[in-house]
Amino acid sequence: MSPYALLGLSVIFEVFGDTCMKLSDGFRRKLPIIGIAVGYAVSFYALSHVFASLPLGLAYAIWTSAAVALTAVVSRIVWKEKFNAKKVAGVVLVIVGVACLRMGAM
Repeated sequence: MSPYALLGLSVIFEVFGDTCMKLSDGFRRKLPIIGIAVGYAVSFYALSHVFASLPLGLAYAIWTSAAVALTAVVSRIVWKEKFNAKKVAGVVLVIVGVACLRMGAM
């Protein structure tokens, strides 16, 4: 599997783990805790394989920024959290920062 596909898989499972953390209501609900453990375990396992092929800084920057952006989208859809100009600007700046890192790695 390509490192970028593994990176995408890692992002999806990280966002899944984050979402389960929200669903756990501060670890008061027990079932989502299983989702947290599975989400982070799969995410970190896939990410560890990504680091074998891609530079650490680049892979970690893509992983975190994609997770931030996707988590923001999930929170908007699932919990109807508001997007304001500052949130949108923040996500855009993170993505632009990663694009700059990517261009520097080429």
